[in-house]
Amino acid sequence: MTSLDHPQMSGLGRNPTAPQDVLIRLATHKAGRHGISLRRGRLEDAVVEALLTHGDDNTAVRLHGDRVSPAMRRRIAEHPNPAIRDAYADFVRGMVDRKVPIGIDALEEAYGQPRAALVSATSPSLRAAVARAWYDRPLAVQVELLADPDPQVRAAATEHRQPGVPPEWRERCLADAAVCVNVARYAPLTSEQFVQLMRSEEEKVHQAVAGNPHLSAEMIARLLDINDPLVRIAAAQSRHVDAETRDRLYALVEAERADGSIEAEVALNWNFAEPDWLREAPSTSR
Repeated sequence: MTSLDHPQMSGLGRNPTAPQDVLIRLATHKAGRHGISLRRGRLEDAVVEALLTHGDDNTAVRLHGDRVSPAMRRRIAEHPNPAIRDAYADFVRGMVDRKVPIGIDALEEAYGQPRAALVSATSPSLRAAVARAWYDRPLAVQVELLADPDPQVRAAATEHRQPGVPPEWRERCLADAAVCVNVARYAPLTSEQFVQLMRSEEEKVHQAVAGNPHLSAEMIARLLDINDPLVRIAAAQSRHVDAETRDRLYALVEAERADGSIEAEVALNWNFAEPDWLREAPSTSR
């Protein structure tokens, strides 16, 4: 085993056919432990014991949930070294503090509470993490998050189209600086709401509105002369724009890019959103 170099040890540790005795020997080496940590499925108890013996808290981070048996989970929970005992929970909490998205199951495991209870946690960072991770939350939970006193929680609750914003909450959300841009991207807008948003001096608001898939032909028409490459490209992708207008808008942005506009470069090359109406439009055969 000692004749293997680090990449070979790591690769052998990941090998799904590697027998238990080989994995136990690999656990004595840092590269081997790294490879084992990347294996899929549950680790045998003897392998976990070897990892705990030779590894540290970095090794223990991956020893959680279904990766280990209930007996090994109890073994880790009772470990005399708090760094190993709390390795996974500390890792998850660190991700929460840094606002790095992490799965709802991981949050429940690390904080030892069900998601319904975590929604009311004292920490706004944790409430925001739950809002980002609990995609299929009930409407009542979404309303609770929309009414949260902390702006970061409200913002997290509106990052995605689902579960969305109930109609009776749209006006309030559009008036909330913390969530206005998020909601303007996807919520159906009345004519009055559209006009009010376009009066904003914030370019991000205009760009969000331009990408809203629910805009009417009249709303799109009001976007066509806005001198913003991102707005122009978003408007060009609307179902309400004919081919001639679409070509004109793209030509304008291409000209801006040729003149050195970074915004135009971003609009043309970093706009990965696929218009919803293209997926919904019936295909035609020739």
